[in-house]
Amino acid sequence: MKKQRKLDCFGAKRLSDLLALPGVGLVLLGGYLWQWSGKGGWIALVAAGTALLIAGLIVGWLGIVCPRCGAPLYQFPRLPRRMPAHCPRCGEAVQKEQ
Repeated sequence: MKKQRKLDCFGAKRLSDLLALPGVGLVLLGGYLWQWSGKGGWIALVAAGTALLIAGLIVGWLGIVCPRCGAPLYQFPRLPRRMPAHCPRCGEAVQKEQ
């Protein structure tokens, strides 16, 4: 059986983006289709997109932290577009571990 690796800050950023960005797209698409058709069935698409968006935000808020000191690598509530080079609290370089 393969041992699972712990999700590092780079993996958390990637997973957060993979959840939140399609979630935003589904919310926008579902809202547009709901408005255009006038039928309430599209609310399910909006709800699914909202769930993906919230899941992506939670993964980002909990996982995008400095591997050394545990400080967040973002300014709450806004997640970073790209990973910073150094931790804002301890100043250590943030890089992928081999």
